[in-house]
Amino acid sequence: MSPITRRQLLVGGGTAALLSLPGVGGALRLAQASPRRAASIERYGGLKMGLQSYSLRHFNLEQTIEHVADLGLHWVEFYPRHYPVTHDEARIAEVAALLEPHDMHLPVHGVHNFGGNEAQNRRVFEFAKLAGIPLLSAHPSPDSFPILDKLVQEFDIKIGIHNHGPGHRYDRIEDSLKAVEPWDKRIGFCPDTGHCMRSGDDPVEMVRRMGDRLYGMHLKDHARIARDNPPETILGEGVIDLEGMCQAMREVEFDAPISLEYELNPRDPLDDIRQGLANFAAAARAG
Repeated sequence: MSPITRRQLLVGGGTAALLSLPGVGGALRLAQASPRRAASIERYGGLKMGLQSYSLRHFNLEQTIEHVADLGLHWVEFYPRHYPVTHDEARIAEVAALLEPHDMHLPVHGVHNFGGNEAQNRRVFEFAKLAGIPLLSAHPSPDSFPILDKLVQEFDIKIGIHNHGPGHRYDRIEDSLKAVEPWDKRIGFCPDTGHCMRSGDDPVEMVRRMGDRLYGMHLKDHARIARDNPPETILGEGVIDLEGMCQAMREVEFDAPISLEYELNPRDPLDDIRQGLANFAAAARAG
């Protein structure tokens, strides 16, 4: 394929919007996006911002999609209660039809507890293939890795290991890095920055160390980085270094959608989520 010229990059993206994005990667993302997604990418400094639907767990699927659209987001990670694993192609088509008017995409689904039962694991991969989902966020058991190694190659669908903080299998950054080391590179990471902070680790360091195996992210904030259960906050109102996070994501050429996740105020979270998005947008454009 011949090299892409700067003129080609400008077509369809808008010159001013394109030039506002940091680096060629941001320019390519904008030029290849639909107008609505391009506007979102521009707002978040060249990054794709989405939502983990667990943040809206007291709403049904249709309400959740409408709320995500109202927030101006075009990527959503459904957790299994909103969108259960299914092989019913009619149901999969129904969900796709709900997303389509909002130009909304489903880049990741989870979190899945993969174990040593190959048939059960395969069922999740078959669902992801039917639904066009390229990444499954996961909390896999040690005996699942030989099975997952085979399945990611067969289906060409990635696994993103999700940490859950102190006392869990993938507590520290090092635990996740060690877990994936022997396996196919499609087994990588979809970490939670809030659980990382609760484990006493710096999310910026986590991004840099996970590098090119970072395939997704749950973005949260907490009052401090410490192993003493620090309280969650609205994104940007705790101690997470959002500008540093954005810089680190660009350094490792992270190109997947980010899933903001907010667990507080579950019955009325929208204003808090909206404020967190505004805080992240300002940091992303500055960082």
